[in-house]
Order: sequence, then structure tokens, then C-alpha cells
Amino acid sequence: MKRVCFLLIIMLVTTLFMGCDDDSTAVNIVPELPNSPNPADGSTNLDIVVELQWSCADEDGDDLTYTVFMGTTTSLDTIAADLTATSFTTETLDYDQEYYWRIRANDGKDTTIGSRWYFETMAEDIPPTQPVNPIPANGSTDVDLNQHFYWYCFDVDGDEMSYDFYLDTEADPQLWAQDLPAEEITVTELEGHTMYYWKIIAKSKDLTTEGPIWCFETEYGNCLPDLPNDPSPQDGANDISINTELTWDCSDPEGDDLTYDIYLGTDPDPQLEIEGCDDLSYEPADLEPSTIYYWRIAVHDAENCVEGPIWQFTTGAPNDPPNAPHMPRPTDEAENESVYAMLRWSCSDPDGDDLMYKVYFGDVPILTEDEMIGIGLTDENIDLGMLEFNTTYYWKIIAHDGELATEGDTWSFTTEISN
Repeated sequence: MKRVCFLLIIMLVTTLFMGCDDDSTAVNIVPELPNSPNPADGSTNLDIVVELQWSCADEDGDDLTYTVFMGTTTSLDTIAADLTATSFTTETLDYDQEYYWRIRANDGKDTTIGSRWYFETMAEDIPPTQPVNPIPANGSTDVDLNQHFYWYCFDVDGDEMSYDFYLDTEADPQLWAQDLPAEEITVTELEGHTMYYWKIIAKSKDLTTEGPIWCFETEYGNCLPDLPNDPSPQDGANDISINTELTWDCSDPEGDDLTYDIYLGTDPDPQLEIEGCDDLSYEPADLEPSTIYYWRIAVHDAENCVEGPIWQFTTGAPNDPPNAPHMPRPTDEAENESVYAMLRWSCSDPDGDDLMYKVYFGDVPILTEDEMIGIGLTDENIDLGMLEFNTTYYWKIIAHDGELATEGDTWSFTTEISN
């Protein structure tokens, strides 16, 4: 009996010693508190997708897993569990919102839960409003060819804005100007009577808002004057008088009043001779004989200028005036001449030029244009018809060679006395 008791005591002692060597009876140390949060506690203006990071260790070297809690109040929900990494990326959060979060660490036996941290997300970045209130208004007609464009747009966040301006004659307008700092732009020299399309893209930060496509039709605009034409002297003409008159023709399709700048000289690129002439003719002074002259006309209406072609002419040799008309018949101061009279005279030109005559006739000694009875005569006579009896008449001849004129003496005669 004693032997049995002794054996039981030995077995009990052995069991106690073996239990002391079993690791399962060792005391477990809980994980450290999660710490070093990133984002740091109290962070603001965070993106709406946040990577949460933390640090944690276990004194026993146990493998740790983590549970992430988050919420918009101090009452938190589980958003991730059994994580082995010390980081977690959230889903898309709300703008301008406070979020609270904490981490629970588990070493397989015990858990610790860290402090409650918080951060704030950024305010929402809203794109610019759609551009509105266009000038010229959508569908406008008779729009000026030098147009100042306006529109209205703003950014809710107050961010700095810029604009891309699109303009074209096609319904899908192309970029015309980029990064405009204000809601306006001036475009000059648009085509007349043309449909234009335009739009605005508003930009702030990386956000854009595209406006609608607007359209307008321009005014007919001012048509250019026609080219000056039909020059006199004709282009390339020779033997032109140094007293010639320059003439031309020109018109405006809209009937606008026209003025002319006249360029004239011996250089093939003639210089301005006279500006703002409102006639279709000009008589230059001091042309030289036997000289090539170049000339052109620049025509102006109220808005435009059109330059005509360069014409040329060559002046003739020096010209002498006609000799004075002579050998009058009736002879000077003749008496008792028939009332059926004819005037005759003789005249010549030292250069052999053909002559034309202007005839003055009247019953007063001083003859004026009122007494002119013939012009452009090529014959050296003129029939007077029936005159008054017993009357003294006066007459004179002016000879013209096409360039120069010579005035003859004033002659007289007295008709017969009536029977």
C-alpha cells in the first residue's frame, strides 16, 4: 500500500514539472497600441481617396492582423479586417467631410485598439459654369466686320479662369485664340455676308466647361471700288502733247463717292503728284517734250483703296504755236460789203500741224464768248448768211494746233447801204 502511494506521489511531481516546461502555459504580451497615423491626426484638405498608414509592433514577435474602423461621427464602422499590412486605401470619400478612424491590432490571442484619429477632405473643386450671354447674340445678322466678342462665365470656387476661343465659317469651329484672361476678344476684317460659328471653352485649374456653338451672319460690308480703266492718253501712246489732260474712268459697285490719288513721273514707279482729286481728269503742268511718262490712279471710297495699273505715254517733240491768222476777206475796214457775206482767212503752222479754228463775229468792237459763232472748224471760211444793211461788223479767228492756240487781230467791215 505504501508502495502504491509512493508511485502516485512520484507521478504527480513528474506531471507538475512537465507542465512547467510547456509553452502553452506561458503569459502572452498584447500588441502595442497602433501609432504614427498617416494622415496625421487633424489633417485637412485631403484628397477624397486616402491611403491610411500606421505603425504597430508586438513584443512577442507575433504576426499581427489589423481591423480598420472609420466613420463620419465618433461611432465607427468596420471598413477592413484581417489586414496584414499597415496600410489601407479607402474608397472614394465625400468632399468637405470630417472622417474619424482607428486601428485594432490582433496577435492571434489578444487585441489592442488605438486612439481615434480624424482628418478632413478637401472642398469639392467645381468646374466653371457654362459660358452664356454671347455678343453677338446667337443667330444675329448684319454683324460688323470688326467685331468685339463678349460672353459671361464664372467659377463657383473663385478659381482663376482662362478661355479658349473658337471661330470658323464651318459648323465645327476651330481654335482661334487660347488662354484668354478675360471674357472678351476683338476680331477684325471678318468676311462680309458670311455665316460664322463660335464657341468658348472655360478653364479653371484642370477643369473645363465647353459652351454651346453660337452663330452669326456678318453685314454685306463695303465693296471695293472698281479698278481705274480707260486711260487717256492710252497706255503706250506716243507723240502726246505736253499740254495733254489725263483722264480715266472708274466706278463703285455701291455708288460710293470716290476720290483719286494721281501718281505721275518719269520713273517706272511714279511718285504721288496730287492727292484727293474728285474729278476723273487732271491736267499736269510742265511736261517735257520727247519724254516717257508713267502714271497710275489710286481710287478711294470711304473705307478702301484700290490701286490701278501703271500706264505710260511718250510726249512729242517741242511744238510751236500756229502762225497768226491773216489775209482776212472782207479786208480789214472794208466798206460797202454785201449783206450776203462770207468770212475767209489764211493760216499756217510752222510744224505743219493740222489746224482748227474758233470764229468770233458781232457788231461790237470787243468780242467775247457770247459772239463765238463757230468752233472746231477745219475750213478757212464760214458763211454768215444775210447781214444787216449799213452796219459795221467785227470778227477775229483763233487758230489751234491741238496743243497751242494763236489769236488773230480783230478785223471789221461795213455792209452796203440799202437801196
